Amino acid sequence: MKKKLIPFFALIFLYFPMDQAYSASSEWQREEQVAVRLISAFDSVGGVKSVPFGLHFKLQHGWKIYWRSPGDAGLPPRLRWNGSSNIESVTIRWPIPQRFSVLGLQTLGYLDEVVLPIDIKLIEPGAATLKLQLEYLICEKICIPYVAAFELQLPAGKLKLSEHSNLLGRYRAKVPRNDDIYGLSFESAIVRMNGEKKHEITFLARAKDAFTMPDVFIEGPAGSFFGKPKVMVSQDEKTAELRVEAGGISRSNLEKDGLVVTLVDGNRSIEAKLHPNFKLTKIKDTTSAGQESDFGLLIIAIFALIGGLILNVMPCVLPVLSIKILGILGNAGKDTRAVRLGFLASAAGIIFSFVILAAGLMLVKASGNSIGWGIQFQQPVFLSFLCVVLGLFACNLFGMFEVRLPSRIGNLVSIRLQGDSFTKNFLIGALAALVATPCSAPFLGTAIGFALSQGWFEILLIFVFLGIGLAFPYLVVAVFPGMASVLPRPGSWMILVKYFLGFVLLATVTWLLFIIANLIGAAGAAVLGALIFTMGVFLALGKTWSPALGRSSGAIVSIICLTAIFLPTIWGPVTRSNKDGIYSATKGWGAFNTMKIQKLVAEGKTVLVDVTADWCITCQLNKRLVLDSREVVTALRSGSVIGMRADWTRPNDAISRYLESFGRYGIPFNVIYGPAKPNGVVLPELLTNNSLKEVFDQVIKGGKMAN
Repeated sequence: MKKKLIPFFALIFLYFPMDQAYSASSEWQREEQVAVRLISAFDSVGGVKSVPFGLHFKLQHGWKIYWRSPGDAGLPPRLRWNGSSNIESVTIRWPIPQRFSVLGLQTLGYLDEVVLPIDIKLIEPGAATLKLQLEYLICEKICIPYVAAFELQLPAGKLKLSEHSNLLGRYRAKVPRNDDIYGLSFESAIVRMNGEKKHEITFLARAKDAFTMPDVFIEGPAGSFFGKPKVMVSQDEKTAELRVEAGGISRSNLEKDGLVVTLVDGNRSIEAKLHPNFKLTKIKDTTSAGQESDFGLLIIAIFALIGGLILNVMPCVLPVLSIKILGILGNAGKDTRAVRLGFLASAAGIIFSFVILAAGLMLVKASGNSIGWGIQFQQPVFLSFLCVVLGLFACNLFGMFEVRLPSRIGNLVSIRLQGDSFTKNFLIGALAALVATPCSAPFLGTAIGFALSQGWFEILLIFVFLGIGLAFPYLVVAVFPGMASVLPRPGSWMILVKYFLGFVLLATVTWLLFIIANLIGAAGAAVLGALIFTMGVFLALGKTWSPALGRSSGAIVSIICLTAIFLPTIWGPVTRSNKDGIYSATKGWGAFNTMKIQKLVAEGKTVLVDVTADWCITCQLNKRLVLDSREVVTALRSGSVIGMRADWTRPNDAISRYLESFGRYGIPFNVIYGPAKPNGVVLPELLTNNSLKEVFDQVIKGGKMAN
């Protein structure tokens, strides 16, 4: 019986090795962070001479491998086929990679899972043996190099698809095409060169169907490097301009080798070999303040100091004027030491706010998102927080509460404005700085633009100097506390002043509710206003009507405050179209469209761009006094000047990129383009009719506005 079973088991043992040897995939090569194998689209090759294979990676969460051109760091997988048989040539294909932005470094690669398609051409139809030696690098917080070896045999039997054919086909479909199947095309590529130090490549791309999120990956001569593109999409969303900072290139090596450019838009992509045209010009027009970038760090720090000082008298200070006056009057009648400590505390609060802003912007920048000055006013939760805090300030000034609320949360949201408190003055300064920073000021744009284009040290240093500049009046009084002696002694007159300042704070809350209405809708803003009003009612009743209610009002008010602050996260943003989020067409102003600007200028037109936001007080002042004046509106309606207005009330990457293209990160921001200045001339932050006319004369070569 045993002898009869021997041939049976022999057949079984013979069968399994053969099945393994001719499997359509190799064994997995496993490491702690990754598993890799070689797969084939066919179980057997039949009579074909070209066989689709793939290199299949499965990575642990957060780990990545690199594309063929990894970017600022990393290494792509290296494949060697020594020892393979019946192999004439091997071509590896690369699916669309992801872009990773970490601490200013741009890298390209793949997360989680990817198959790199491989086309193998056989010397002759028949069986083939693949032997692969693979070297690859995987990275998360650290990078680990690995080496693996694979062997895969395919028999010459009847052609048969394997179980891996669908997986291979899915990733092969992600390989960029070089035809127009997706309706994508490059119209032009222009290199603007400024000596040998700074270059910018501008690609103009078109799509039959609207762009959603265009990006471009560039491969150039050895030693070249390319940044993340700044993308501007036309109003019909079928034309995109992508500007890329480049280094390590020259006219000679580009004319010889050209560039391999991959245009990606979602799941659509094309790859093309381009030889750009050259234009010897300055990349940016530096005829206006705010666009200089060749200053030393010390000079920029001085600019930041001056900009912060000027911010004290900008229209943006209006919402916090009552807070600053309150801080000053709070020191009236005190001794020298108390005055000095009070003003130092306010100054420390201002500088602390700027440090927090700097830290927040560094985190946003490190995540690869667009950053800018005043972007906190685009966030409904931040605005609702200001509404609640300013509402509490107003209630205190009206005498509705004089002590801390009893709960721990109440201690955080209620500010005791009576007595000599270092914490009180510190918080007044911190709040005043936060509310006073939605707009730009002279010198401020240059300093902010420089800082946000640099590393963490420069950002922190510049923002500290901005805080010192804004706190400078407080620091002067702290050094010379005798100056506070000119303030009148406290008396009954202060009650009337407090009531007046309370109404000013309520007006500021109303202004913030108007901004919130554009973000979460009028109904959401109305509910938020009702919550703040209810908070005031409970504080008033607890103070004047019911001692029992007064004892429990702290917990009730704390709940109301927290509900009001986080209401926008519950309510959600109001639905608005992308066009409504970018464009504002009023009083002769048209849609903001960067694609049309150069075309209009080439036709001899003059274009005036206004980037504005509801939360920018200086922007509103510029509009009321200059941009929406009768003279400007007449010029816009006559057609001699084309006006474009961009609304940055909400976060918008297109507007952020437009500002960054001028080295600016804040508003107000106005540019005039014309035949004599096709790259545009930036206007000062505070506009006057005379400054507007002077720039018009520059860009039109002596032309005048219509009267």
